[in-house]
Amino acid sequence: MDYTSDGDAEVEAYGASTFELLVSGSLKVMSDEGVYQCPFCSDEEQEYSLDDLLQHALEVGTAFDQQAKEKADHRALAKHLKNKPAESSVDSLLQPMLTDPQIPQNSRDEQFAWPWMGILVNMPNEFFGKSANRLKEHLSSFHPVKVHPVYSRGSPTRDAIVEFGKDWNGFRNARAFESHFTMKGYIKKCWKEMKCRGTEPVGWMARADDHSSQGAIGELLRKNCDLKSLNDIVNDGTNRTDKLMVNLACQVKEKEMHLEKLESEYNKSSTTLDELMQKKEQLLQSYTQEILKMRQLSQQNTHRVVEENRKLQSDLKGMMDELDRRNKQIEELSAQSECNIRELELEKQMNASKANNLRLAALEQQKASENVNKIMERQKREKEAVLENIMRLSIQSEKKHNLELDIKHLMRQLQVMELKPEDEDSGLGKKIDELKEELSEKITELNDAESFNQTLIARESKNSDELREAREVLIDALQGLIGTTNSQTHIGIRRIGELDSKVFLKTCKRKLSSQDAKAESIILCSKWQSEISNPEWNPFRVTMVDGHEVEVIREDDKKLHELKEYGEEAYAAVTKALTELKDVNGRRRDPFPELWNYKEDRKAHMTEAVRYAMKLWNESKVKKAKRRS
Repeated sequence: MDYTSDGDAEVEAYGASTFELLVSGSLKVMSDEGVYQCPFCSDEEQEYSLDDLLQHALEVGTAFDQQAKEKADHRALAKHLKNKPAESSVDSLLQPMLTDPQIPQNSRDEQFAWPWMGILVNMPNEFFGKSANRLKEHLSSFHPVKVHPVYSRGSPTRDAIVEFGKDWNGFRNARAFESHFTMKGYIKKCWKEMKCRGTEPVGWMARADDHSSQGAIGELLRKNCDLKSLNDIVNDGTNRTDKLMVNLACQVKEKEMHLEKLESEYNKSSTTLDELMQKKEQLLQSYTQEILKMRQLSQQNTHRVVEENRKLQSDLKGMMDELDRRNKQIEELSAQSECNIRELELEKQMNASKANNLRLAALEQQKASENVNKIMERQKREKEAVLENIMRLSIQSEKKHNLELDIKHLMRQLQVMELKPEDEDSGLGKKIDELKEELSEKITELNDAESFNQTLIARESKNSDELREAREVLIDALQGLIGTTNSQTHIGIRRIGELDSKVFLKTCKRKLSSQDAKAESIILCSKWQSEISNPEWNPFRVTMVDGHEVEVIREDDKKLHELKEYGEEAYAAVTKALTELKDVNGRRRDPFPELWNYKEDRKAHMTEAVRYAMKLWNESKVKKAKRRS
């Protein structure tokens, strides 16, 4: 049979048979648990009240997207529910009467069951053995939180405990529950005196005597609640409120102190930042002036060399013109006097030779000028490259420093703004988000700058390693040459931190014979060399010089005080060795070879050492050539 038609006749035909089944009881609307359910929606095990089930039947019966049979069945159900009489006379008994429950003054010390409980006894047969939800639905006018059916020895009874919660609304609902039965005369006293043992339910508010009573009701009350008076609850609430207010006041005070601390740090950081920015501007201005000065000096030197070159060319040209003039005079004189032909020819040859020499000199001068220009150009490029590297490193360092300062500034500002109370119209949340986004961008930019710095540092470290290796090779090469390890040469090898026994010889000669003094000076030199190499001996102290920490010799050191007995020369030699080892290489205390400029008494540069090595090599080649000849 086709159920898709929506014709009214067909719907009425289906609905008539369904209505008969509902009236006869073949189709049940209420389950065994006393819960209303739709007999046609088998896939939805949903519980309804009578009104909700009627509303459900009407909605499905009038829907356009339902099949005819579904609509007919639900229309029949709606018709049956509309004609259904009131569920029970008990419903009217459980509807609250309009009362205004007041709290008697003398009941403030009376103890009640808490959470607030109501006791319902002598329930009608319609509610015997029904579910707690069913009972709660019928008592919904009193807004119960939960209903506890009372069981005696595992069997259901006609009694129940109604829970109304712990707040004052629950107390008012419990009082309304008790007042409802009081106005009808179905009260606890009547029940205790056996005056209302009929079919009418009796209810009252649970108190101390109910809580301590024997039986299933007293046992259930003791299990689910305590005893408290109204004054106890008021005092508990007051104490909790006072504690909460004290805690909130402490938190507010801590927040205010923290906020003041952050604002102080922020102001201090802002002041420091301003000072740093001023110093940075001064350094940048000084650096710019120095760069401009260097460029001006370079330009002046270039102009001077060019002007000198032009002057030399002008002088050469004047001399060439003078020679041409004299040649013309000679030719004129030769025509006048033949007797002086030989002298004139000789003079012409001499002039030609001089002219040739001048031409060669001019060519050499031109080549020298070209070489000078090339050297000046190369020097200019090297200076520009060095200045560019210095500028780039300075800008990169300054950029990194500025980013770090900006990040600290933004983090301080963000902390202060997060602690301030947020107003709806102030847009503080938007400002905080913008600061967070700006802070994230600054951190990313700082990471990029740090990565670039690491690349530059790695490149510089590689160059330093190569330079150090070249320096070590040069030191090894010069150590093998005669005359490079004493002060008689300009550039040589000096062992840093090594003592000379001669500094102790003068003192020893005053006390011992010449031979014994020499041996004693060697022993003293070896002893103090061992003391210098001892890493546990630290005769230095830290002092502030121009705002920087500097390590200097501690004059009150016991060993150095003992050393003064051997004379100022020995004391100066040992302290100089200690200072040199600390300044040149603070990580080692043993003597080591180093390139040294004996003329200026300082560490030699690589360029000086390389030039000196080339000079020695050229001298060696000349000596070998002389020997061969």
